Amino acid sequence: MANETPNTMTDVWKSQPAEQIEISLAEIRRKARKLETRVFWRNLREYVACALVVACFGYYTSVFHSTLIRAGCGLVIAGALFAVFTLHRKGAAQTVPAELAFRTCVGFHRKELERQRDLLRSVWTWYLLPFVPGMIVFLLGLFELAMQQPHTSEHARTIVIVFALTAVGCALVFVGIGKLNQRAARKLQREIDTLNQLEKES
Repeated sequence: MANETPNTMTDVWKSQPAEQIEISLAEIRRKARKLETRVFWRNLREYVACALVVACFGYYTSVFHSTLIRAGCGLVIAGALFAVFTLHRKGAAQTVPAELAFRTCVGFHRKELERQRDLLRSVWTWYLLPFVPGMIVFLLGLFELAMQQPHTSEHARTIVIVFALTAVGCALVFVGIGKLNQRAARKLQREIDTLNQLEKES
């Protein structure tokens, strides 16, 4: 029948010019490589940040002799290592295999987008919360050390205010990081929706 529409992607491909199919496949490959590059550099930044955190808090353990501060440093280091381990295990960049057909390439790219989206959506559980116990213990250790120093009542109030503001500042930074990652996850979801719509229209 003249008004009959193709029922499968294969029917569509057969009805399209070879050049059009090639361009579509090339575009999907370009997007997949772009995602791979973004993920690679993001992970590299996180690995470098983790190394700096480990070095910094490792140094603190030699500077401060407070058991509470050292415990906090150890917990922060453990949280950083857990975060990058999870990032490497669940969010490592994947290279698009060569010689994939259009449908297979679309499926591969969609799977990578979904994997990165899910990682960003769960950023609180694997990236932010692991740092919370260590930061709390570390700040409590610093607060205890500051309060042990000779001071007046006015100085003590200043110490309390400073540490309260520091705690609030850390909380705001964590919330900000969480929101940025949620926004990035929504952006990936829009890319997934666009990909699904492209395949549906094809």
